[in-house]
Amino acid sequence: MRSHWWAVLVTAFSIPALAEVTLRDALDRATARNPEARGLEARIEEARAREFAARSFTPAPPAFIVGARRDNPLLDPSRGTREYEAEIEVPFWLPGQKAAAGASARAQEGSFRFGAEAARWAVAGAVREQVWGTALEAAEVAVARRRVDTALAIEADVAKRLKGGEVARGDLLQAQGEALAARAVLADSELRYRQSLAAWSALTGLDGVPDRYEETVAAAGELERHPRLVAVNASVAAARAEVQVANEFRRDAPSLSLQNRADRDTTTGDYYNSLRLNLRVPFATDARNRPRIAGAQATLTQAMVLEQRERAFVAADLEAARLALETARAQLDLAQARDMANRDALRLARRGFTLGETPFVVVLLSLTRAVESELAFARADIGVKRAIARFNQAAGVLP
Repeated sequence: MRSHWWAVLVTAFSIPALAEVTLRDALDRATARNPEARGLEARIEEARAREFAARSFTPAPPAFIVGARRDNPLLDPSRGTREYEAEIEVPFWLPGQKAAAGASARAQEGSFRFGAEAARWAVAGAVREQVWGTALEAAEVAVARRRVDTALAIEADVAKRLKGGEVARGDLLQAQGEALAARAVLADSELRYRQSLAAWSALTGLDGVPDRYEETVAAAGELERHPRLVAVNASVAAARAEVQVANEFRRDAPSLSLQNRADRDTTTGDYYNSLRLNLRVPFATDARNRPRIAGAQATLTQAMVLEQRERAFVAADLEAARLALETARAQLDLAQARDMANRDALRLARRGFTLGETPFVVVLLSLTRAVESELAFARADIGVKRAIARFNQAAGVLP
């Protein structure tokens, strides 16, 4: 990348830069402040908890049940019948349910994990846009300051020549007007820069930008490895796993229960114990299962359609970024040539005015054109660097 004179001006503008901070560090800080990324990272633990539950011995916790029955306990507690029951009920997995629950939990964990990476990729796009937006505002401040310096130098020259009777007072008024206009533009540029820097601080929590944030064009990898596509593919896998869960869990968990019952003999007063084994098997009905299966299938269909749409968008965004980079490079060459021509024209106009060969209005016109081309050149140079960052973003490459 060629070195440009205006970059020296930007450096001289004393942009708050953090030498120990990289663009990757800024991305880490911004991701930590992003609620979507943090929420997805937290939900990974939820999926792991589901996987832990799927590895348990029972699909639901066992239950302990106790009961007692007596007749006429208030009239004569020593007589009448008495019954005491203690029961433990243990649900159990049906064939295929435990494997389906575990597979669903693992697929959900993958969906959350890759979703968090996609959210981090989206944050990277915001970080790239903001850092280059701030750089552009800084460059415009540098150009505005150069315009002020040039306008003040011209004003001083005209004032000196007015004392010598070489120019009319109207020329000095025009020079003063140009200097005031340049100062107004500088004030506006500095305001926009401060606003942009405040937005950067809100995004990353940093007081300044990294001292180096330019990127090189990364080689576009396989489309399937793009964070957006990896995330939607994981969502499709999770939706398929949920369809399998809906098909396997067609009934609530059956359970076995073992009951111990103690009955009092009304004649002898002795207690007799008895054991009872119960099997509870809930029915599978369409009223229960059809909505669950249809809902899971609808989620899968939506995820598959989203995957197809995201694939098309990722390819389109990458192609658009490539074309934008080519255009930005071509515009930079044109802007550089125009800037050199207008700077030479301004230098010649000022020399001609000093020699009395050029009217002052030509100097002002040349100054206006030089400032415009200078600003266009600065914007074009940053436009190329921003286009490189956008291309890397479209390719799914993180800083």
